[in-house]
Amino acid sequence: MGLPKRDSEFRHLGTTYMELKRVEMDRVLTAFLMRVNHNGQISRLARERDLTVETFANEFLSEEHRDKFPGFSDAPETATRWVETHLLDVVNRGKPNQAVAGLRPLHGLTYKFRNAYHSRPYGADAQLYEMLRHARGGRGERALELIKKFFFTGLDPALGTPLTSVAIDVETQAVLHLNSQVRQDATRAVPGWYSTPPLCIGQADLMADDVMRLLSLQDLVPRTVMVEYLKILFAFHLALGQLRLMKLLPQLVARSAAEPTCGVSRCPADPSNADNPFGACPFHVGLFIDAAGIPGSPAAVLSERNAEVWLGRIPGYVRAAYIIRKLDDFAEEGLTKRGIVTRPGRGFFTVEELLRFATPEFEERREKFFGARIEALLADTPLDEQPDEVRILLDESMGLSSFEQYIEVLMAYRGGYHRSYIIEAVDALLLKNRPGAVIAQPHPGRRRFTADSRLLEVLVQIALLRPTKSGRGYHTGALRLDEFLDVLRTRYGLYVDRLPAGDGFPSIGIEEQAALRANTEAFTTRMREIGFYSDLSDAYLTQVITPRFIINEDGTVDTSTGRR
Repeated sequence: MGLPKRDSEFRHLGTTYMELKRVEMDRVLTAFLMRVNHNGQISRLARERDLTVETFANEFLSEEHRDKFPGFSDAPETATRWVETHLLDVVNRGKPNQAVAGLRPLHGLTYKFRNAYHSRPYGADAQLYEMLRHARGGRGERALELIKKFFFTGLDPALGTPLTSVAIDVETQAVLHLNSQVRQDATRAVPGWYSTPPLCIGQADLMADDVMRLLSLQDLVPRTVMVEYLKILFAFHLALGQLRLMKLLPQLVARSAAEPTCGVSRCPADPSNADNPFGACPFHVGLFIDAAGIPGSPAAVLSERNAEVWLGRIPGYVRAAYIIRKLDDFAEEGLTKRGIVTRPGRGFFTVEELLRFATPEFEERREKFFGARIEALLADTPLDEQPDEVRILLDESMGLSSFEQYIEVLMAYRGGYHRSYIIEAVDALLLKNRPGAVIAQPHPGRRRFTADSRLLEVLVQIALLRPTKSGRGYHTGALRLDEFLDVLRTRYGLYVDRLPAGDGFPSIGIEEQAALRANTEAFTTRMREIGFYSDLSDAYLTQVITPRFIINEDGTVDTSTGRR
């Protein structure tokens, strides 16, 4: 039986903006830049037909634009290949059904050239923007300003027209040229959409802090490299936020009240407060990293066990998400429309407010409302035609309330569906088997957590930056290896030399200790391979991670290592 739309609806924006489907970060970043340019909104573009590889290539090869792109028309085949491989984000690349999703997000204006059908961000763009928008202490505003300045380079901030006085790379020049072909870019309102802080405001704080630190290096690394850094960082934080939510949301529902340690004004996770580390959060993420990346090794087996624990949390999260979504239905249709409660002036109920409607105070009305929902379901498919699992759930001998029966019926019909999509979404955000990956899975084989060199490169560069005394920028400083391991564990929940006790490891035996020692040695080798670490002896004091660019307290750069 297919459930009616009102029953199958799952997402509540107060929980997450993401639809939790497989996403590609190029498309997420493209849509995110659209929101950055339109203050969180999306835009409607006027276009008669989808753009193709030939559409873009012809812009560079035409006689009209020969002066702007000298040499392109002399080698049209090479120019077309450059456009296809370097500028374009293509789906089904190399197959008969190949299609252009849009331009790679090398500039803020690339969203104007997306083919919407092939460039779906599934709400991850909105999640990114709202996390940054609501980050505390002005971090979010500052991070969004830096993102806009970096991605919309070469444009007059007031007029949006190209600046002739700014030196720009060929990719940016190409995008600015194509931008002149767009005639309309109007903001479009989305029914039912609203802006609300994420349930885990601490994760938003941390992402904004990381973005500010990383973009302080934008003059020291190539533009395309910085774009890749940001894509990896955004995917990483979206994944951590979702994993944290898989712990947090079931706890909120079980309490039928807000978590005392959570909220915009109460969350203890403040990355600027050294006395209150991020790792102190009760919903801290713990991922044990297989540093060597060798399937079947003791560390890999431990990481596989850790991954299974996280997969086991998905059904509880799905049930909790359904409860929040259906309490919102109850609040709107069963209470607000009947004049029993008043809708908040902001126009929507927060998750904290919805939890109140699960308390005994509203039990009688809640039972009538969801009893009617169950009757409507049975009107379409009688009880004797329902699956055995559903008939058992609806049996009075089970002692379930109408609300509990309704949620369990939804889980019976849709729980497996959502579980499979959530696994795909988390795999995609953790960049499974791709550059920057936090999860790996051989074929065939089990999932295990890892830390790809690209991710380590991003995180170590962030960790080596410290706020200046003036608070207006960052300077670099060396870190001991053990200090960096502490940063990975407390700031991001990545465990290398320890096991996360709350995520599948209540105790540690002799075999686990041996695996941890080997894992730490493998991690040391990885750090040496990516060029940040050199050890002068076995003593921790001389095992130092050093920055590639020396930025002084006054913001100047050591000319022997970088430029500014």
